[in-house]
Amino acid sequence: MITLRAEARRRSSFFRKNSRYIEVMIRTRFILLVCMLILSSVCAAQEVPFASFERAVREEKGGFAGDKSKLSKVFQDERNRLGKDFESELWKYLGDDADKHFWIAAFLTSSSYLHGNPAMPGLAFQIRTRNLELLEGRTDNRSRGRAVSINRYLAVAAKLEGKQTDAIMYRDKAEAILAKDRDGLWAYVSGETDFSRCVYENIEGSIAGCDPNPPPKERIVSAGWMNKNARNFKNPPYPSGVAKSRAGRVDVRILVGGDGAVISAEVIRGPAELHQAAIEAAMRLKFGPTILSGVPTKVSGWVSFDFRP
Repeated sequence: MITLRAEARRRSSFFRKNSRYIEVMIRTRFILLVCMLILSSVCAAQEVPFASFERAVREEKGGFAGDKSKLSKVFQDERNRLGKDFESELWKYLGDDADKHFWIAAFLTSSSYLHGNPAMPGLAFQIRTRNLELLEGRTDNRSRGRAVSINRYLAVAAKLEGKQTDAIMYRDKAEAILAKDRDGLWAYVSGETDFSRCVYENIEGSIAGCDPNPPPKERIVSAGWMNKNARNFKNPPYPSGVAKSRAGRVDVRILVGGDGAVISAEVIRGPAELHQAAIEAAMRLKFGPTILSGVPTKVSGWVSFDFRP
């Protein structure tokens, strides 16, 4: 008992003598803990540039081939967030990815994708020039079709800047690529606005008659290959009565309404005996609705069916 009392008196004496030291230690630890929490919050708030956009692309069905209205909104929000650091961080994000270059250039110039921000044609021109370098030497139809589209974009941009020689050069490159395999490449060549088409067709002449603000027309978005976008895609059964030797792929051009239903379908290529079955299969496809600026919008593209006995 005496030992316990002595120990208690010793501890009481220690705390009285060192109370100031203990108080300082407790306060210091508390301050350190608060600083760590603040630093953690600041780091969480400073998200890696384009991380939210990259996440949106990854989560979107079909990636860049998905809902570009939604993706472009996320992109423009990130553009606003980055402010003066936007261009430098964008080049880091683009890296050597040809797909990123292709679509980001569109997000910087197309009125459908700007969401109230001003266009950046100069930056888009640089990105597309780099995009051509990344596609150099690729022989697949998709890459060559993209090269046609990019050269056409650059031709129009150069013409609008008064750079006639450059405009003709890009026009000639586009048409030279397309001439080698028009049937194989056309499905991968992007559509044009009436104004861009007018400028392109008058590269060597006057574009005074090209109206940059024509009366509003029904908007149709070009989506390219749409197999992955369909909610119920499946290859149709092989038609009875058709010889097995006619098995193969049939490509079908489709027009999808704002509600996601297929409005029309026509065969691009494939064995004639399989055309009707392919059209019927295409008309049964269902897609998610496409909304641009709050308005249901039609989408054009193409799908492929593999017919196997």
